[in-house]
Amino acid sequence: MTVSLRERRRQQTARDIQMTALRLSAEKGLENVTTEEISAAAGISTRTFFNYYTNKEAAAIGTPPPFAEEDLQALCDGTGPLSADLKRFLDKHFEHLAHDEPILRMIGAVLRSNEKARGILEGFLQSERATLTECLSGRVDNRETAAALASSVLSTIGRAIYLWEHEEDMALTTALDHVWHGLITASHLLSLPEGQ
Repeated sequence: MTVSLRERRRQQTARDIQMTALRLSAEKGLENVTTEEISAAAGISTRTFFNYYTNKEAAAIGTPPPFAEEDLQALCDGTGPLSADLKRFLDKHFEHLAHDEPILRMIGAVLRSNEKARGILEGFLQSERATLTECLSGRVDNRETAAALASSVLSTIGRAIYLWEHEEDMALTTALDHVWHGLITASHLLSLPEGQ
């Protein structure tokens, strides 16, 4: 799909605002930054700022990369073992995330210190969870099972990013592999008969 020049400019402006918010947050702490300061540093008016973001926390979070449509469709239409298809789906998503590693680190710092920013991210995650639940509902018999799988996938993403942030010299994809292995091991433990 081709993105129009106007939309590319809009995306770039949103990204510029986000980067400015993150830079100022790293310097002063997000709680000590105003939307007016972000706007001035980004070279835009406050009115333009509010055309893109509702507040400084939303600007710092930006728009997290959604699941790629083609990857989501491949998961929905997959015919292989579900665990293999889910891992391939996550691997693809992490390929996209790896392009923004410095931004992920800066967003992580904001999330650790700002409850309002965490709430904004949770809103995005709820939407992704619903999308993933819908997709997985076509692959499993029970919607609650699909919802549990979707929650597990999103939890895996969050845990892998956390591990990557806190383990020195660990690649993002390596962190995903570690967390995925833990999830598979935990699933096997849950499937054992009681008392074993």
